[in-house]
Amino acid sequence: MSLPRRAFLAGAAGLSACATLPEPAACTAATGHPAIWVVERSWHTEIGIPAAAMGSFATVFPGAAALMFGFGKRNFMISPARGFAEWLAGPFPGPAVMQVTALNVLPPEAFDAPMIALPATSAALEGLVAALWRSFAPGPQGEPVFLNLVQGSAFYEAARGYSLAYTCNAWTAEMLTAAGFPVHAEPAMLPGAVMRQLLPLAGTCRPRGPVNPARSAAA
Repeated sequence: MSLPRRAFLAGAAGLSACATLPEPAACTAATGHPAIWVVERSWHTEIGIPAAAMGSFATVFPGAAALMFGFGKRNFMISPARGFAEWLAGPFPGPAVMQVTALNVLPPEAFDAPMIALPATSAALEGLVAALWRSFAPGPQGEPVFLNLVQGSAFYEAARGYSLAYTCNAWTAEMLTAAGFPVHAEPAMLPGAVMRQLLPLAGTCRPRGPVNPARSAAA
């Protein structure tokens, strides 16, 4: 299977739904390097893990330090809405995609966006990775089905469709639940609803901003 080997850092974040929430402690050297990061990017949330945790999938992105995963409606993620009618159709059910962005640094060094770092035991990471794999629709040999490369992110067919009951943020909540975190999905879930549930968890910390937000993933 021939898959693209590049991804990029899209650094800008939109309005933050959790900007007024109580701040968790800042991550410090004593905190170590949490294995799971949740990044809020405007209306969308993504989950980041060390690239090596994804096993064979990481070989698609040689040199990557971390992989970011997201879920969304296919026509919105791969091609922007071209008219008012398409924007109105956005909330309606439809095919979905998995978005994968590779970074050559860890997420705290890459994104200038609201982010929460979660402590991850080996069991938590194992549960999350298994759920991530299940999120991809399998091809003939069980491999993820590649669709397109858009602005540096690789897109694959998702195993489940998009709907108001299962949005990008509900998907994030489901993945975190699989990792063992007490996060509950809600219909038409917004990013702040995810982040609020993470803030009080033991071991949660807020990474510092990037030293060089222009650094991006391997080609």
